[in-house]
Amino acid sequence: MGRLIAIGDIHGRLSKLEDLIEQIGPNEDDRLVFLGDYIDSGAQSYEVVEHVIRLKKEFPNTVTLRGNHEDFVISLFMGNLNPRDREIWLTMNGGRVTLASYRKKGYHLNVHQEFYMSLEHSFETEEFFFCHAGIRPGVPLKDQRKIDLLEIDEPFLSSGRDFGKIVVHGHTITDGVVIKPNRIGLDTGAAHHGPLSAIELPSLKIWESRGKR
Repeated sequence: MGRLIAIGDIHGRLSKLEDLIEQIGPNEDDRLVFLGDYIDSGAQSYEVVEHVIRLKKEFPNTVTLRGNHEDFVISLFMGNLNPRDREIWLTMNGGRVTLASYRKKGYHLNVHQEFYMSLEHSFETEEFFFCHAGIRPGVPLKDQRKIDLLEIDEPFLSSGRDFGKIVVHGHTITDGVVIKPNRIGLDTGAAHHGPLSAIELPSLKIWESRGKR
């Protein structure tokens, strides 16, 4: 097995993703772990998903996790996205921008339905536990609720507990990569003006991209 590399929230920022992958220079033995939130906010959600799908084909060890933004889309596919949550997704969470990126290419979200439905809630190695948002302190990793894996902030972020494994997550925006004894946070604000970040484990080598100039 090659390098183990986790990648934070992309949020439709294709240029940042392309530049980050170019910096990393992955090979077929590496394992890329995407922490979710590929879509919404940025104008190129369709292109980002296409790029991630290509990366999965080129680098078969790649892991793609579900973020809370993809969870809206999956609920839409399954027919259980209630009107209130649909409005939240469209107006507050960048859903309209995502739909527009698909329409611009002449597609609907369902062109990527297989990808969205394949996204897992978590992935783990002997030392690390990967998920989108974090975990509920005091609950064994195997018993974590899906809603917490997708959306939790506190009490996870301020917890000093030993979780059994180091939790690698995104979801909560910070000014830089957060490295603590029990967790690593990788959402550095790519959705807005911050960089897209990645980290190699266990070496803690960090890459950041603000997009191609």
